[in-house]
Amino acid sequence: MTVTTLAVFCVLLIGLPKYGETINKLPPYISPCRQDDPKLGDCILKNAKATLPKVINGEPKYRVPNLDPLLITELKLRQGTDSVGLKLAWKNAEFHGLKSVQPLSCEASTKTRHIKFEVFVPQISITGTYSATGRVLLLPVTGSGPSNITVQNMKVTYEMGWDVVKKNGKDYMDIVNNKITLRDIGFMTMKFENFFNGDRILGGNMNRFLNENWKELAKEFGPGVADAMGEVFLLLSRRISEIVPYDIIFKS
Repeated sequence: MTVTTLAVFCVLLIGLPKYGETINKLPPYISPCRQDDPKLGDCILKNAKATLPKVINGEPKYRVPNLDPLLITELKLRQGTDSVGLKLAWKNAEFHGLKSVQPLSCEASTKTRHIKFEVFVPQISITGTYSATGRVLLLPVTGSGPSNITVQNMKVTYEMGWDVVKKNGKDYMDIVNNKITLRDIGFMTMKFENFFNGDRILGGNMNRFLNENWKELAKEFGPGVADAMGEVFLLLSRRISEIVPYDIIFKS
């Protein structure tokens, strides 16, 4: 029996908008969409494709930090299978590859207040100093040092819903639900230095074993990578929706 536990904590180190702050226009690379547009999803998809290249290096006016690499202050992954029981943790890891994200399709409705994206990610990497404890094939595993987990050809579905709230006499989007679902991973590689306190033979064999069994490990680690990416999508949505009135984002 396979037991899986996954925890991800992603804190984006930027200030929140000041209460009551309003910007009465969208960024020049985003076009307003009409609420009654029968092709609303296409309009939002076009904006999503235009936005990422413009904000990948940060957008101070809308309090978007540099996104590639993006600092993840804390990340925890736990793998539990018949052969692998491994806990991994990072402090101040870096998330590389968001500039390659490709929104493929979008379904949206202002009546149900729901948006659904299908997204393809050619390559995403997490780098940083890890710490590990656990067992692999009954062998105790410990280690701490540089690491790299790279996921290729990832497909995810990202969904979000919202309420409309009034602030200072104007309506704003309040994002209340967001969910990211991992659909597929094409390939995953891992490299952990200093396994077994620097024993090069044991550490090399362990890295080889992990990479030979990447498909099994991806079932557990992949959702963690996707969850961290979902936090970025939520950040970008809120940076706009919290300070730009609803009727400017969606024309009536």
